[in-house]
Amino acid sequence: MIKKFSFLVCFVFLLSACSKENSDKSQNAKDTLEALLPEVIDKINQDYVTNVSDEKLVEGALNGMLSALDPYSMYLNQKDFERLNEFTKGEFTGIGAQIIVTKGVIKIIASIDDTPAHNAGLKSGDSITHINGQEVHRLSFNEIADQLHGAPGSEVSLTISRFDSEPFIVKLIRAVIKVNPVKFSVKDDIAYIRISTFNESASIKLQEALKELKTYQKVQGLILDLRNNPGGTLEQGIAVASLFLDSGIVVDIKSRKPDNNQTIHTNGSDLAKGIPMVVLINKGSASSSEIVAGALKDHKRAILMGTPSFGKGSVQTVFSMPGYGGICLTTATFFTPKGNEIQNKGIEPDIIVEEPTKDKEEAIKKIDIPFALEKSDYQLQRAVDLLKGLSLFQIKTSND
Repeated sequence: MIKKFSFLVCFVFLLSACSKENSDKSQNAKDTLEALLPEVIDKINQDYVTNVSDEKLVEGALNGMLSALDPYSMYLNQKDFERLNEFTKGEFTGIGAQIIVTKGVIKIIASIDDTPAHNAGLKSGDSITHINGQEVHRLSFNEIADQLHGAPGSEVSLTISRFDSEPFIVKLIRAVIKVNPVKFSVKDDIAYIRISTFNESASIKLQEALKELKTYQKVQGLILDLRNNPGGTLEQGIAVASLFLDSGIVVDIKSRKPDNNQTIHTNGSDLAKGIPMVVLINKGSASSSEIVAGALKDHKRAILMGTPSFGKGSVQTVFSMPGYGGICLTTATFFTPKGNEIQNKGIEPDIIVEEPTKDKEEAIKKIDIPFALEKSDYQLQRAVDLLKGLSLFQIKTSND
């Protein structure tokens, strides 16, 4: 999510009369708006029903300006700026849900494993309509952040809107969340690696898991589970994909200015040594998860299974403003190695496997699924079956 660019400021002087006229009009409009802002602030200070601090007015103006661009651009006051740094390091306070705030609606991208939000069953696509009884469209982004984070051990009440049910209230206890981004296990000759977020330690933890994988003699296949992984830093997404690729492009990054475009190639090698792979994704797989899934799909290194990903394929650059926090600004978009845009489109699995209906869940609960996150993990069962089938086919063809 966070990528630092160096920007060149280019001044182009256009000499045509038409361009000069358009430039003058643009400058006049800009001057008018710049003069309007202090007038509005002055009018609020004089006539608004209650006193409002200048700090709140300026924060509101900045948030309004940036949020009008897209859902991911925002102003971060000093407290929010520090929270963002904590999140990328893998330890923070809150409920453990990655959210997007747009047009007065809070949407959950994903709940991180083993957090209050995950344990309460909050899902990708859920909307938070009220926080502690307050309608969210009446709250600023900074107020939303304050209420969702809060003090460890304190309670927060959320009203959840879900497409297939009536609105319901969930009460969560905020906690200090220490995220272990990688879980690894091997059962019945199938290896399973779960990456829950792309924080600063994700690639290091993955290397440790792949090193341990080498100690197993008869591994038939590897499942890389990126479901409900909301992403993290761009650098970690690139590093993780590189651990499964010997060569080639990982991601294309395109910005408004061609000089700032980047084509990122793998800087590693396939530590899994070509072991057949299935990558699981769903609508909660976003950002860095989509970079990894798209790269492994385009290079035919893995079979993608599950449902289409979220479609969060844009780069947010965080610009620090010492003493005032910073701004998070969308500066570029991601494309897969084959040139497919991720933003608002997502990654399409090779094999669509929907999450089971409630009727099917009861039957699946009776099946012993290796390393299942839930007893009704039908997608994981299908991935295990596919890898075992591929292994049997290879054995049969080699014997023939």
